[in-house]
Amino acid sequence: MNRKITLSLAALAGGLTATAAQAWEPGDEVRLTIAASQPEHAIYPITAGVKDIVEREIPGLTLDMTVTQGGVENARLIQVGEVDMANGNTLGAYSIHYGEFAAEGEAPFPELVGLLPSYTWEIGIMVREDSEVETFRDLVGQRLALGPIGSGAEATATQAITAIGLSDDDFANVQRSAPAQAFGALASGSADAVFWGTAHPAGAIVEQMSTRGLRFISFTEEDMDAIVAEYPYFHHGYVDASLYDGVEEDALWVGGGTHFWSHADIDEDLVYEMVKAVWEHREELHDRHPSQVRLGDDLVRMQVELMPFHPGAERYFQEIGILD
Repeated sequence: MNRKITLSLAALAGGLTATAAQAWEPGDEVRLTIAASQPEHAIYPITAGVKDIVEREIPGLTLDMTVTQGGVENARLIQVGEVDMANGNTLGAYSIHYGEFAAEGEAPFPELVGLLPSYTWEIGIMVREDSEVETFRDLVGQRLALGPIGSGAEATATQAITAIGLSDDDFANVQRSAPAQAFGALASGSADAVFWGTAHPAGAIVEQMSTRGLRFISFTEEDMDAIVAEYPYFHHGYVDASLYDGVEEDALWVGGGTHFWSHADIDEDLVYEMVKAVWEHREELHDRHPSQVRLGDDLVRMQVELMPFHPGAERYFQEIGILD
């Protein structure tokens, strides 16, 4: 039987409950929407690869990608029913799921659940090659450029600054904008540092290094200990120096993860088949971004430590022996 089902969570919010009750069957025509972040983010081309795999392997499934700021915004789009799935920084998903940190004071939203992992990242400080800045605290009183409001990179930078006892008031100016504008401000001299990152190597960073020159600034171990103690979804992240020409030693930055999330109402069997398709064909993602070479069992276990998987995803990872 071939049926056409549109799993629109926005429709559910409006009171049309048939989609939640109607189970998916192989061959059904289904359209899902995923918040895909910005094209310059590493996760965007990876999401395009996921789309190609699931649409090929699951007849009748269409996965529509929508451009967003990423991070916290993506988690909120699931929460309000604008999308069925999203990629994004663990900060946003954790906050919305538990009603903490970036969602402090809000009711928990346990319907936001894990789908499958993607990569770990490092976010930190970059300055011009001729800058005299040696530590993050050297930037007090100077001008910072962060990622755009709503992005995981911006939220990470803001939380890291807060965790070490600083705030926007400690800097001459804090600009929040897209990475291209942030690096443009650094190059023009209207910013003294960019606080940003993604999976490495990042094309935006490679371009800046090759055209204008950059230096990475490490956090001290003491400051990083404070950041990790405050926020459970961060860890000590080390940018592999070998990934960038001219970088001689690994930089200590804020480490975290970017993964795929979904609404719990999506049919369990459909989620099982999507996760199975991507996991069995994940080598196809290697060409989308170098980070996908490291997509493996450890990232599944890292993701589930933060929040639960969708039952369909959990069943698949249990069947193949990654989860108990």
